[in-house]
Amino acid sequence: MLRLWACLLLLGSIQIQAVPFYGDSSSEEVAEFDDSSDSTHESSDNSSGYDTEFVPLEHQQQPQGRQETAATVPAQTPNGVEQKPFNVDTITTDVNSPNPAIFFQQSFPFFGNEFFNSFGGFGFGAAQEPWWKGPNVCTEKEEDETVATETEAEETVDTFGQERDGVTNVVRSPLFGQFQFSVNSCAEKPNKHVCTKIVNQNGKKKTLTLTRQCCYGYGRPRNADFTTPCEKIDIKDVEATASDMGAKQFLESARTAGELADMLGAGSGKKVTLFVPNDAAFMEYRGHHQQENNVEDAKAEASKPSIYKLHAVLGEVQLEDVPNEKLLQTELPDQKIRINSYQLPAALGLEPYRFAANCVPIEKHDKLSEQALVHTLGGVLKPLTKNLMDIIRERADMSIMRTVLEKTNLSAMLEDDKPVTIFVPTDAAFDKLEPHLRRALKEGRGCASNILKNHLLDLTFCSLATVPGAKTTAYNLLGEPLLLNRTHRAANQTGPTPIYINNLAKIIDADIMGTNGVLHVIDTILPTESALPMTSLMSQKNLTIFQRLLEASGYDDQFDDLDNVTIFAPTDKALQNTEWARMLKEQPELLNHNLDLLEFLNYHVVKPMIKTCDLSEKSLPTVAGSSVRLNLYSTHALFSDVMNRATVNCARLVHFDDESCGSVLHQVDRALTPPKNNMLKLLEANPNYSKFLELVRKANLTQLLSNDSRSLTLLVPKNDVFEELNESGEGSKPADPMALVKTHIVEDVVCCAGIIPTNWPFVRSIESISGQHLRITRDRRPKIENAGVTKCDVVATNGILHEINDIIVPRPQRQQQQRPQLIPPGAGYQPQGDFDVFF
Repeated sequence: MLRLWACLLLLGSIQIQAVPFYGDSSSEEVAEFDDSSDSTHESSDNSSGYDTEFVPLEHQQQPQGRQETAATVPAQTPNGVEQKPFNVDTITTDVNSPNPAIFFQQSFPFFGNEFFNSFGGFGFGAAQEPWWKGPNVCTEKEEDETVATETEAEETVDTFGQERDGVTNVVRSPLFGQFQFSVNSCAEKPNKHVCTKIVNQNGKKKTLTLTRQCCYGYGRPRNADFTTPCEKIDIKDVEATASDMGAKQFLESARTAGELADMLGAGSGKKVTLFVPNDAAFMEYRGHHQQENNVEDAKAEASKPSIYKLHAVLGEVQLEDVPNEKLLQTELPDQKIRINSYQLPAALGLEPYRFAANCVPIEKHDKLSEQALVHTLGGVLKPLTKNLMDIIRERADMSIMRTVLEKTNLSAMLEDDKPVTIFVPTDAAFDKLEPHLRRALKEGRGCASNILKNHLLDLTFCSLATVPGAKTTAYNLLGEPLLLNRTHRAANQTGPTPIYINNLAKIIDADIMGTNGVLHVIDTILPTESALPMTSLMSQKNLTIFQRLLEASGYDDQFDDLDNVTIFAPTDKALQNTEWARMLKEQPELLNHNLDLLEFLNYHVVKPMIKTCDLSEKSLPTVAGSSVRLNLYSTHALFSDVMNRATVNCARLVHFDDESCGSVLHQVDRALTPPKNNMLKLLEANPNYSKFLELVRKANLTQLLSNDSRSLTLLVPKNDVFEELNESGEGSKPADPMALVKTHIVEDVVCCAGIIPTNWPFVRSIESISGQHLRITRDRRPKIENAGVTKCDVVATNGILHEINDIIVPRPQRQQQQRPQLIPPGAGYQPQGDFDVFF
């Protein structure tokens, strides 16, 4: 059953999560610190068995040289933001043994062996000792004592008098005014087990480090089970070792050139690490140099001292101990090797880590020989003398990128010592851009720097971090993901397989190393919506008519340079039957620097930038000078207070929150036109409203309808409504004109977009200025009490006007009081009908 469950996990679609390796994940256990001498054999004892801790991938990246503590803290950038250079999602279940205890220890490490072994009667298996408690293990112990800082000295006391530190590590109870607490952590590596104990006693911090590793001449197979002991290994001469690893020709060439002895420390007895190119890589290097330099004796060219000493490092450098981005000083002065580590999930069936030296793949590593520790490379290291900006300046096909980097001051980042990766588009890639984006980039204006930051990572990302058939996600300086996908190798394909970024740009030249990182050449610029010029974003969102009007007016560059604005752009459907669209099609020359068109366009732009989450009901001044009115409505029948629909001058927002270079774009379903008249003038200008205008004047309400400081909704019956009433004999003249007119005026802006279908008991109403509650709903058209709306949203300077097909007759007051209530009535309430009694 357990195997079936594990298989089901592994059958899911695999997305890789490769994170730079800053150290190995740790286990939290109480380490044993005894007084045994260094380099002694560690025998089994009664300490707790090895158990591990699940550490999220984003927490596995940690600062260089860190020691694991009981509280694992994600790596932080200088500004306090957690580093997430790149990560790979995957299902990782590592099953190395049919023993259920082993399976659950690896899949659910919080159980550990003791959990299962406590049920010995149920046959879960015998207790198993970790390798570092077995034979052929040597121990080294280090002590360091410092004065604790104020933060390190802070403790809390629980109700039992026990002191605990900030991460709930139990410490000893205070005795006679003294206190002592400790933090223990252990890190497991293939051939090393390191435990650290930090003891803080009376302000003095003592750090004890106990390292258990296979003694010299002993080792463990890679990916071995945690119980596999250290076994004796065959140690050979360095040349024989390199030959066994498929890398003999480089050392033979070094010996022929008389450089091998110097590489190995010239008999000084110092430990040395060699990075040896494999035979295929070294032969390819020779061939290239023979062709490039037209040298008859390629061996003589390849035997330059710098080539050999560049591959030698003093000291024994085991890759599992090297933090990511570590620079190793070579035996060649002023030349260093940058080591990068990339963690891969076990589900891929590959090595758990991929290592690179100056982005050259390290194929085999940590092989001990008599004279040196040997790693083999898939290429030959080259001297690095230029930073990334120097490389860009020297490339003739990167002249535009060089100019843009310098104009946006991002060139300083590429000249700094901190590691960086840049995906550099060629000059030909810039020619593919649409004109507005190309102009913004070349001039370094607007959000050009954001587009460039979309091409930058604050780490060294070598191409070997990608795996064929898997997708790797890298986070750029904007915090946005870049999806890198390496294709599978075809049957007849030679050379590296191509890598695509966001399924858009292809890396055409990878792993060009500088002293401060790596450069990859791409054939297409990587755009990001948040950095596009506004006209480019409109084109991308299919707002083609509005965008073409901008271009035809000649003010498109002016719009692209706007910052911190909100643009309400009408959809193509909203504009297709307008006069401006007709002129664009038939007489576009009349639109060039047309001031009326400029006013129309500017009326769709307001300051500042307002996203939908920040909208509120208010009037906002536009760039054209006059204002637009924002209104919010709810379309939820039950939750009427949840506003989820917005209008501007009663035009509904149908798509919203597309950010563009410090501004935001909302799409509306209607073109916005500045209102010219107030309510009273609208009535006077339309002869179909003359009878209602007559009632307004008789009611002495003309001043109310002409007051521009008000926000009203006016419900106007046409003249034919009054004529039909006269013909039917229902009434020729209203008894109280003021009451009738006030019933048709609402002290609020109620757009047709805010009227939704409602049914009992979730009815909605609006209140007229006469105090009458008018039920609103929608069938084929919006409906207010007994009147249907035949013409919606005529915008005035002081509100909106709806044309209706009947005179509104409010329900009797008693009927309104008898309306069922969903909210329990207050104290002192007396039921007035059957419904009220029921509720």
